[in-house]
Amino acid sequence: MGIISKKTWFSQCFLLVLFLFLNIQFSKGSDTLSPGQSLSGNQTLTSAAGIFELGFFTPGSSQNYYIGIWYKTLPNQTVVWVANRKDPLSDPFSSEFKLLEDGNLVLLNQSGAAVWSTNSSSKVLNSTTAKLFDNANFIISNALDSSGVIWQSFDQPTNHWLPGGKLGYRKLTNGEFNLISWRSPENPAPSLFSLEIDKNGTSHLLMWNGTKQYWTSGEWTGNIFTLVPEIQANFYVTNITYVSNENESYFTYASAIPNALTRFKLDITGQLRQYVWQKDFGGWRLFWTRPTQQCEVYAFCGPFSVCNQKEKPLCVCMEGFEPKQPKNWEVEDHTDGCVRRVPLQCDGKEKDRFLVMGNMFFPVNSESLAVESVEECESACLSNCSCNAFAYDNGCLIWKGDLFNLQLVVTDDKIGRDVHLRISKSDLIQTRVKPKKKTALIVSAAIAGFCIVCALVLVILWRRRSVGLLEGLEDSLVLEQLESGFDGYFPLLVANTVQNGEDVIGLLDDRLEGNAIIEELSRACRVACWCIQNDEKDRPTMGQVVQILEGVSEVSIPPMPRFLQHLAENPPEPVLHQETSSTPDSSA
Repeated sequence: MGIISKKTWFSQCFLLVLFLFLNIQFSKGSDTLSPGQSLSGNQTLTSAAGIFELGFFTPGSSQNYYIGIWYKTLPNQTVVWVANRKDPLSDPFSSEFKLLEDGNLVLLNQSGAAVWSTNSSSKVLNSTTAKLFDNANFIISNALDSSGVIWQSFDQPTNHWLPGGKLGYRKLTNGEFNLISWRSPENPAPSLFSLEIDKNGTSHLLMWNGTKQYWTSGEWTGNIFTLVPEIQANFYVTNITYVSNENESYFTYASAIPNALTRFKLDITGQLRQYVWQKDFGGWRLFWTRPTQQCEVYAFCGPFSVCNQKEKPLCVCMEGFEPKQPKNWEVEDHTDGCVRRVPLQCDGKEKDRFLVMGNMFFPVNSESLAVESVEECESACLSNCSCNAFAYDNGCLIWKGDLFNLQLVVTDDKIGRDVHLRISKSDLIQTRVKPKKKTALIVSAAIAGFCIVCALVLVILWRRRSVGLLEGLEDSLVLEQLESGFDGYFPLLVANTVQNGEDVIGLLDDRLEGNAIIEELSRACRVACWCIQNDEKDRPTMGQVVQILEGVSEVSIPPMPRFLQHLAENPPEPVLHQETSSTPDSSA
């Protein structure tokens, strides 16, 4: 009994001395937390060689705080691991990152509630320590046996794969050592992009939402990945090893150059990138990227948006759409994509319209329909309220639900295709006027040209009646139209269309495929006919023209211009042209 008491007393004394020792070391800038110890405010842990630091940080201009690990001596803070990436804190000074006596590591907010935990435990109270190592691994282990790992951060990576780290999965618990990118530079919350190991092989897979693969490394041969043969020439990486046993399967690697730093990061772009740092670099250098093109990342711009590899910003909403979360777009988080400004009309009262988006790579997940023409394809899409777009390219394709991966072709290979985007009729009017002033100027110029043509016709007729000669006008385009008849004379077509209340869409060039704002086109035709009235007081000023075109002022149906009415009722007879010659003056 006495012997047992002495052993118990000795054990307690040992733990007490260990606890006091660790407290002293912590106050000097320790790499270890002992039971009952915590970090708050600006307190940090530093690895033995001073390479990594652990503590509270705030990303970018965010007002949120997280527990993370970063390179200590580099000028720009590079965070490689985050604990509470889903649950930020507002005040680090009233929060605690604490190792409990039972071996559990918890993050407590200002109210004392746990927002993150390792869920680890030890059978013996006050017998654990939490230590930050020089490879950035943060390990909870038994104080008397450091090899007895209870929990480690390498088993829960965030967006970085560091030398010595794991990338793979557990076989018994179905746990995974995956990388998941941050949502934005200011938000480390998990995004939809992940790097995983194929459980049916050895390939590295980049995934969207855990379901859609958009890149693979190919299988591991023991020396290279079949689709990444250049890994063998990567002189910053060595000892790539695939470990597979009854408990887990994972890849790990080592840094090949002692004085150089290297890291693999799954970026917010959805791309896997390797960065390297050496003393003479002055900063991180991008060494390797897959996929190489940003627009190859599945759904990077979110639903109903277009990716343009050559423009900034890279992502823009489709016409008729707007960002679902504008604040997220401002910090490069396009996950939520875009939403319609105006809902579709599926009640049959007012048909939706289609906007042609040219030179595009088709979105994914299309459905084929057996129809014979583009008109039938359009009708099939209109009859299905779930259909958001169609294309007719050697057959009919339609897209239901969200549109992903619509990409503008930026090469001259002429491989782009037309996609017909479905939008509401009212939204088409708003969409096509961008900006209004520019449109008004363009249409005003067209009207001015229209009026000049009509004025030229009046001059020609006056000259015919007054002189009876058409000298010098043989090459006039207007004259050619007059001499061939008035059935296809455009000003007369416009006036008749307006007078008869017919559809002005028939006046458009066929190459526009009907892409016009009907209301604006109708206003332009009406105001053009007002501009060529015989009586000057009936003609609007240019200021009034601009107001009408912008929809500020209404415009009524004008009377038929008298000179056009006269031309229609009394077309001039064709004039025959004869070549004449003159005899040279003998006195010359």
